[in-house]
Amino acid sequence: MKKPNILLLMSDQQRWDSLGCNGNTFVSSPHIDRLAAEGVRCENSFTPWPVCTPARATMWTGVYPHQHKLKFNSYRMSNLFEDVSYERRTVFDALKEDDYTTAYFGKWHLGDDVPPMFDVWEGFNSLGGHWVDGRKDGVYKPDLQTNQLIKFLEKQANADKPFIAVNGFYPPHDPYTAPKRFYERYRGRGIPFAGYYAAVSALDHNVGRTMEALDRLGLRDDTIVVYFSDHGDTFRYREGWMYKFVCHEDAIKVPFIVNCPARIQGGVTLDSMIGLQDLMPTILDWSGLNKPDHLHGQSLVPLLAGDTVDWRDAYYVQNILFQDNVEQRCIRTKEWKLILSDRPRTVRNYSSPNHLFDLVNDPEEELDLYDAPYEDQHNQFAHYPPFTDVIVDLAQTLRKHAEEIGDTFGCDVADNCLIEMKHRSTRNS
Repeated sequence: MKKPNILLLMSDQQRWDSLGCNGNTFVSSPHIDRLAAEGVRCENSFTPWPVCTPARATMWTGVYPHQHKLKFNSYRMSNLFEDVSYERRTVFDALKEDDYTTAYFGKWHLGDDVPPMFDVWEGFNSLGGHWVDGRKDGVYKPDLQTNQLIKFLEKQANADKPFIAVNGFYPPHDPYTAPKRFYERYRGRGIPFAGYYAAVSALDHNVGRTMEALDRLGLRDDTIVVYFSDHGDTFRYREGWMYKFVCHEDAIKVPFIVNCPARIQGGVTLDSMIGLQDLMPTILDWSGLNKPDHLHGQSLVPLLAGDTVDWRDAYYVQNILFQDNVEQRCIRTKEWKLILSDRPRTVRNYSSPNHLFDLVNDPEEELDLYDAPYEDQHNQFAHYPPFTDVIVDLAQTLRKHAEEIGDTFGCDVADNCLIEMKHRSTRNS
C-alpha cells in the first residue's frame, strides 16, 4: 500500500466537551461529528501541558516539555526549535527527508520566521486576533486558511508523492469571535461565551469544506485526517483568572479524532489514555519510519487497529501556574486525579499545595479531597475518611511516569508527597 497523505486539523484552546460527538447537547458540529462517527473518537485524550507553545513543541517532537525546555508561550522570536529548544528535530523534518511534501497553514506559535522544514508555508506565530486586518466580519482567518489548504490539495491531487499538511486554526481561543451567521444558535439562550461556541461551529464549517474537497479531488481514501486541539479552556473558572495553565479537565482534556475509512475502521470509541506526545510516533508509523528511542510518546497505530496493546493506564501532565510561577505535576487515572506542586503550604491548616479529585463522583472537580477530613465553613469535608492510601498509590504512579521520561521535578514532588503521607499515617495511628 502506498504511503498515506496526512492531514492535521488543529484547533486552539478547544475543550473536549465542546463537540456534539463528545456529548455536548447544544453545540452545532455536524461535520466533526461525522468525522468521529466514520472514524475513531478518543474518549480520554489529553495535552501534556495546557498551554500553546509547550504543547505544540511536544506534539511535533514527541517529548515532554521538561526535555525540550519550551515551557512558556513565546513571542518575537525567530525559530524556537533552532534558538531555544533542546529538541530540534521535528516530525516534519523526518517526513520531508522521506520525500513527503510538507505544508503548514495558520497558527504556529513556535517562532516568527518561516521554518525550514516546510515546503509550503502560510503560517503565523500568534496574537493578532481571528480577522484579517482586525476587521470583524471581514475576512475570517480560518476561512482564508481553508481556502489556502484547498488550493494546496488541488495541486496535490495529481502529485507523485504524499503530503503532510496542518491547518492550525486559532479559534476558539479568545477573543471569542466568529462570522455573524454562526452566533444565532447560541445567543439569548443562556449559553455562556456564545462567541466560543460560534467559533466551534465556524471551524466545523471549514472542516466540512475540507472533507468535501478531499472527496471531490479523489484524495479521501489515501488521506488520514486527524482533528485535535492543543489544550482546553476553563473560561477563567479555575484558579482565579486563569483560563488554562491548570491541570483541571477543562484545560487538559482535548478532542482527538482519527478518520480514514479506507485504512482505519470507523465507528470506534477509543477509551485508552492518549496524548499529544503520541502524535509524532503515530505519524512516523503511518509513513513507515522508525520511532527514535528517545521519544516519550507511543504510536497509536496498534490501538487504532484494535490490537491488544500494553498501554499506559494513567496520563501524566506537566504545568506551571503562570499567575504564581508554581510548577506542577499531575497524574490522571480513570477514577482519580492527583496534582502535586512545589508551592509552600499556606497558613490555613487545611490548605495544601496539592490536590486530589474523585473523577467518578465529582467529575466537575469541585471537592478537593487531598487534606480530607477537615472543617470548612460549608461542612463539606468533615465526613470524608482520610484518602492517604489513594494518595500514596497515585503518587507512586506519578513517580513511575516521571522516572520513565527523566523528569526529576516530577520525581521530587512525588517523593515529597510520599513523605508527607508517611507522616500523616504516623499521626493518625
